[in-house]
Amino acid sequence: MSRRVLAVAALAGALTTLLLSVGHRDVGYVRDEGIYFVASRAYAEWAASLTHEPGEMIAARARDRAFAVNREHPPLMKLAGGLSARLLAAPTAASEADAKGPEGPGGGLLPLLPEGAAMRLPAQLLAGLGVALLVIAGTSLGGGLLAGLLAAGWFILLPRVWFNAGLHCFDVPVAVATLAVALAYRAALVERRWALALGPILGVAIVIKHNALFLPALLGLHYALCLLRAGAWRQGRLWLPAGLGSIVALAPLTALALWPWLWSAPIDRLAEYFAFHAQHSYYNTEFLGVNYNQPPLPIAYPFVLTWATVPSALLLLALVGLGIGVLRDLSKKTSPHGERAQAAPSATKDTSGSEAETAPTEGGGATPARPRTWLAPLRPHERLDGVLLALLAIFPLALIAAPTVPIFGGTKHWLTAYPFLALAAAVAWRALWGRAALGPRWRHAPALALLVLLVPGTWSTIHAHPQGLSQYAPLVGGARGAAERGLLRGFWGHSLTPLLPALERLGPRAIDLHDLHELARRQYVREGRWPAELRPAPTARARAGLHFYERHMLTYELQLWDALGVQAPVELVELDDVPLTSLYDGDGPRMSPVP
Repeated sequence: MSRRVLAVAALAGALTTLLLSVGHRDVGYVRDEGIYFVASRAYAEWAASLTHEPGEMIAARARDRAFAVNREHPPLMKLAGGLSARLLAAPTAASEADAKGPEGPGGGLLPLLPEGAAMRLPAQLLAGLGVALLVIAGTSLGGGLLAGLLAAGWFILLPRVWFNAGLHCFDVPVAVATLAVALAYRAALVERRWALALGPILGVAIVIKHNALFLPALLGLHYALCLLRAGAWRQGRLWLPAGLGSIVALAPLTALALWPWLWSAPIDRLAEYFAFHAQHSYYNTEFLGVNYNQPPLPIAYPFVLTWATVPSALLLLALVGLGIGVLRDLSKKTSPHGERAQAAPSATKDTSGSEAETAPTEGGGATPARPRTWLAPLRPHERLDGVLLALLAIFPLALIAAPTVPIFGGTKHWLTAYPFLALAAAVAWRALWGRAALGPRWRHAPALALLVLLVPGTWSTIHAHPQGLSQYAPLVGGARGAAERGLLRGFWGHSLTPLLPALERLGPRAIDLHDLHELARRQYVREGRWPAELRPAPTARARAGLHFYERHMLTYELQLWDALGVQAPVELVELDDVPLTSLYDGDGPRMSPVP
């Protein structure tokens, strides 16, 4: 990989992190972040105490007390968020300063960011790493730097990805970790030196989120297909992947080392962890005008939502790339010795203006067979890149489509597919420009085409910010078209930040929080963004109220009208005239009665 590509990748990753860090201060705290903030402070308090009281903190009692908070999810991102706040967070509001322990006023060594922004930073750094990896891998698979930029832009410039990438949550981090595992595995197939790193990288991914637990089976299936395609049975033996020992031994050890909650009773607590996710609670989800609160969801759900949230040109390019990659793998010719017939590769200029290696699939002599050992790596031509991309892109969507899977939220639950769809788009980019065979007069056409492809997602992301979860692809008609078609408008009670100034004007009173989680509200209070005298209360006792628009929440708005005696909000958050959040003031103006 050239220094130029590495420099562009590093710049793209750094710019992504910077823009996420600045831009997401306008994004409200989502439901899950509330408990993650609490857990992050507890984990970081334990880690900080470990440095000066190691004997006491390493004991099971202190360790379990700290990591019992939100133990149903792995700890790595919460621990990283808490340590980031210990380093970079500004002191919290004076009203919270009398609290002791991890819920105290906080403040880091370099108080540069609000506490929530500091806790979000590790996830944003991982998003930047993901962009850098996509530039590098996309350049390799797509034959040029423009293909790498296409892959990175395909991923990070989607409104849903951009929104989730800036949160103190696990969905984009585990997507990036999955990409890192896949790239390490791909390298380990042909180079033994990567095999040792594969297990620790997988272990880190597991301690980010449970999605990574599916990777060993998917990678094992891919390796079996590689052996089948290479004709391993003709040599009378099967070759073990060089990274097998690393996956079996080092991945569990890495995950266990980074998850202190498991240390006391690993088997029992792992069983508790798996049981929680096997019996996960069901979310209400609106899909094509129907509210679903019991399983199963329609099988089409993840596929339709992907179509509805990814710009159509990018999605089509990715699907073409998957098809090209799989067909190319299936059409590889093999000699009677199980080797692909090939000639020496030659460097040529592809139509996008970058160096690319080409090798004829027929003609020339067969590569002489070389002795195999049980741990022999595959040869580069035996590595089925197209099949690997297809497996890792399709599986997350197919999993959510399965009738027995609980109803989770929206697209965030299959974001692990998107890096591989992005790389498939890079594969299609290379193949399509190669077929076009344009002359030198069209040398700027690829750069212009790249801009055209990335503009819809970029515009949608900028236009929707900070309400990225409510944005839909242009072909659906954006937020307005999605509302007309009965697709979910919002999720997690995050569409709040534009209303924070209005909350200041309400004065001391009780307010119905509706779908805003109490722990998220407390984080606003800690940062001085929510008036401490504005107290949460049930609907019947409230004199003001928030309402987040979701289909199954309509009855709550009627109850709020009855309790407050008003039917019109005093403030409204909307996107393209689609209401997302309303603020009701029980002491505000009344509507005239309908005759």
